[in-house]
Formats: sequence, structure tokens, C-alpha cells
Amino acid sequence: MRAMSDPVEILCSDPEIAADAMARRVVELVTRPTGLTSTGYPYFQRRTFEQFRDTVPYLFAGGARLLDALVRIQETAARLDLEEETRKNLERGCRVARQITRTAAITAPTDLWLLRHVLGVHAQLGITDRLLRGEAIHPEFCRVDEGDERTQLDAEQLSIDMHFLLARGLVEQYDEAYRIAGHRRVRKLLMAIEPIPEDEPVPATPLWKELFDGELSDDDAGRLTRLACEVPEPGMGVDQTHWVPTLDTVWVGYLLVPLVLAMRACGLTEDRNAGEVLSPEELSQVRPDVAALGIRILRAAGWLTRRDGVHRVTRLGERGFGRGPGPFGIIQTYHPYLKQGRRILEEGRGGVWVRRGQNIGASQDANRKTFQRANDALDAFCEKTGFGYEVFIEHAIGRGEATRQRFERSGEESIRYFGADLEDAAIDAAEQQQQKGRLPQNMIFVRRADIGEPGRLIEALQQEGVDPRGAVMLVGNGFHEVRDQSDDKMAQVFRGYHDAGILLLFTEENALSIDDLRATAWNTYHAGFKYVHEKSGQCLRPASPRPRPRLGPPLRAAWSECAKEAGYVRADEFCTRTRTIYPYPRRDGHNPSISVNHFFVPSDIASRLGLV
Repeated sequence: MRAMSDPVEILCSDPEIAADAMARRVVELVTRPTGLTSTGYPYFQRRTFEQFRDTVPYLFAGGARLLDALVRIQETAARLDLEEETRKNLERGCRVARQITRTAAITAPTDLWLLRHVLGVHAQLGITDRLLRGEAIHPEFCRVDEGDERTQLDAEQLSIDMHFLLARGLVEQYDEAYRIAGHRRVRKLLMAIEPIPEDEPVPATPLWKELFDGELSDDDAGRLTRLACEVPEPGMGVDQTHWVPTLDTVWVGYLLVPLVLAMRACGLTEDRNAGEVLSPEELSQVRPDVAALGIRILRAAGWLTRRDGVHRVTRLGERGFGRGPGPFGIIQTYHPYLKQGRRILEEGRGGVWVRRGQNIGASQDANRKTFQRANDALDAFCEKTGFGYEVFIEHAIGRGEATRQRFERSGEESIRYFGADLEDAAIDAAEQQQQKGRLPQNMIFVRRADIGEPGRLIEALQQEGVDPRGAVMLVGNGFHEVRDQSDDKMAQVFRGYHDAGILLLFTEENALSIDDLRATAWNTYHAGFKYVHEKSGQCLRPASPRPRPRLGPPLRAAWSECAKEAGYVRADEFCTRTRTIYPYPRRDGHNPSISVNHFFVPSDIASRLGLV
């Protein structure tokens, strides 16, 4: 075959590509010039990513079709006469598009689940009507009609809502006020969203679990049926003009999250490989008719497709079942704030509180890999510096995943283990793991230990005859749970651990600006993560200092700044981070990672080891 100069022309001339609308839509983008980072990861050029983000429907069913199209494009390219560099560039382009799509399968559903709640409350309070009329919403002065009276809404809580809508592209910022965004998708969405009915199960996870356990009552079967009847048919279009959500995508996310979490609780998400059959009868032999509604939701989400008369797991579904439950569970844990959304806007957060007991399994799922990186860093630190330790502490313990990994590596002959948490449910779960032999038998648990009060843990260590100096403490996403923290308060918390001589290794989601979230669309689930934590009085921080963003409030002092103020030395060589959020290089070099494993050493120990 004679080589053509244009790879798009070559590929589109193949019958399989010509017959695949999604492949034709995306082939022009994945054949554009790509690049490689210094660590070997491919990236799009900025314009290519922005066009992909805005014009390719890669959420849910669109994402499933896109993953199939990318495979088809690469298989076709392998059969055609393409130059070697052209083929390699195409492979890099497909890899970037695949990564963006697989990421969105995990990150988008929780944001959409949250949007259904937030917009439902706003519709109930009349905020949505005011936006649709073109009015500006000023959080400081926003009043709503309450019978014959006008109620002033809580400015802080309404600002948190507006920042979330701003991050998802539904409103625009005008000084201290917010107006509806101009895209017609936004207007159609706001016009269609209504308040959540009082009798609607929120979240629906317990009812789905009853179904899978064979315990669903007829009344609850009716409630699930009414809820699931809203699921849209899988979208088939291949063109769009903006990444902001549609009514259909909001509904799919709202229905998908509780369904998947119920499946996870019943062991129905494990080892779901692409191509495998999933039937209503497998989900529920007692009520397969209701289980068929769950199958419809999974089809709308692109996690299942119907072929040869049966439903099979898609490539997108394999990714979703494998990685979705952790992030889904973390976000849904905050449902009390969503269920009481109206009261919180009218009266403030008050006594609404989330118990982490519901979050334990999800946190373990989400933190497993980051704990592995942290334990790797600890081993490397000890090997390089000669540092040795005899005490290992896991705070915000969950089920003790960090300790389980350390126990497998180091045993318990030379190390004493401690686990601490504020909530009894977390300690109870860890003790069960100890009874099963997954945690060391010499591990001592410290209950009612607020991570924001170092004295509680330090006192418990001393009561056991343990000198905390030189102990290692590993924390997975626990420091952001310090309530109502100012920059000074966080520095004081760190100072308590520093003065006791404790090395701090902790993972934290990197606080991102609204500028970053809008630019990268669904390439991180941080918009929703940030929203629920701010609603609950917790706060996120960037890993390192950031300039004031264009949109939204300034970011808080960085974790590195607070720890340095407390006297800690950051061991940069042993800090690790996950992937960055921009799939293209920025001219200013700014490209924050999703999360960071921090490694801080008390100043006197750092000096002794030659780190300063």
C-alpha cells in the first residue's frame, strides 16, 4: 500500500474506522503531535486537550464507546502502512485519551451525585429561579422567602455551594456575586432540576443492599423502581460543544454512586473484567425484576453493554468496578450534609456531623497505594540515612492499612505498633483486623485520639513506657479533618508532634484552585472532595505555596508552610506524589498533583542525620 502523508486520511480510509462514528470523531485529535515528560508519560499539547475536553463526550456511555474506539484505532494502525514515528505518536495520543477517560469514570460520578443534591436544595429555596432570571447571587446578602418572612441565608455555606457550582462551570463569578453561566446546557439543566422528593431514599445504598441480600420489602422495591425509572438511555452522540454536565449525566451519576457502593458492600464489584456477563439474576435471585433496573443504570453509565442478548462488562466498567468504590464511598459518607442542605443554608452547619465509621472501607480502598508509597519512602529513608525506629504509629487508622503493610515488611520483633483514632468505629474495625492476624498482636490502640490534639497520643505512649522521640507516625488523609483550623492552629498541631520528636509521614489531597478545576474538567474528583470537606468544617491545603487564583477564594497556607513553622524539616527526596492534573505542560510550570505523600523530620533529628 502506498503511504499517504496524512495519518487521519489513512486511518479513516479503513472500513472499520469509517463505520465507527466515535473513532472518526477522535482520530484527528489523537494523531496530533504529542510529547513525553521527563518521567516518560505522554501528554497532549494544550490546544489538543482543550478541544478533546470540550468536544468529545467521554463521560459514561460516551467514555465506553471512546475506549473501544481507541482500541480500534490502534489495531487498525498496526495493520496499515504508517511511518514508525507516526505510529508511536498515535500510541501516545491514544494513551492520553484513554487515561483522561478512565479518570473521568472515577471522578465524575461523585461530582454529579453532589450536583443533584445541591441544585435540588437551590431549586427548593428559589435560588435557581433567580439565576435563571439573570439575577446575581450575593452570598452575603442572599435572602429567601419563608412564608411571610424573608430569611437571610448563611453566607459561608452559600459561598461553599457557589464555589462548587463555579468549579463545575454552572455559574460565573462577578466580584463577590455569581450569575448563571452562558452555555445553553447550563440553562437546560437548571430548568429541569427539581427538589428531591421527601420520600426518595437518600442515599439509596441501603435499599440496593437489601435487594442484593434478598431482604427487600415490596414497599422499598417500589421506591427503588420509582427512583431508577429516571435513568436515561445510553447516549449515542459523538459531538458536544462544552464539558459542563447535562441533565442526563447528572442523573446517571446520582443513580450510579449508591448502586455501586451497595454492590461493593455485597462483594459484587470484585474482579469484574471486561467481557464478563452480569445478569439481573446474579444481582438478585429473589427480585431480578428490580435488579434489572440496576443493570439499566450500569448500561447508562457505560459500565455494561448489551451484546448477543446478554449484558457484558465494558472496558470502562472494569475500571469503574475496580477503582470506583473507594472515592464513591468517601464522598457519600457526607450525605448527612446533603440531606440537611436546606437547614444548613438557613441556619449554618450547627450540629451536623459525619461519622467516619461508614467511611472506613472506602478510605482503605482509596489509600492502599499511597500507603505503599509512604512505606517505600520510609524504607528508603532508613537505608540512606541510617535512621532506625522502634515505634510505628498509624493515626486516623481506619482498618490499619498502613500498619498492615509495615507489619508484612518488618514483623513485630523490633517494632512496637500503635493505632489511634477519634472514633470508636475505626478502632473497632482495626481490632477486628488484629484478631484476624492482619495486624500485629503487640499493637496497642488509642481511642478518642483527636489528631488535632497531639497530647492525647503522646500521653498514651508515655503511659505505655514509650518515649515518642524518634517514633514514626503515618497518616492517610487525616490532618485535613482537624476542625475549624486556621493556619496558626495547624502549625500549633504540627508543633505538638514536632516537639515530641515524632517523624510525620502523611498523605493529603492537594488543594486545587477553581482555576485548575475548571481548566482540567473531570480530570480529578477534587471539586466534590473539596466541597464535602468544606461543608463539614474540615479544610484542604495545597502541598506547597500557591499564588492567589483568579476565581474563588485564595488557598490556605500550604502543608509545607505549616510544618516548617512548627520546626519540621521537609525531606524532599522522600516525598512522593501522584499524577499531575494537567495532561499538557503549562508555560508557567504550574501542574499540581492530585495528592502528595509528605515526609517531615523533627529539626534536631534532621540535623543529626545531615539533612540540614
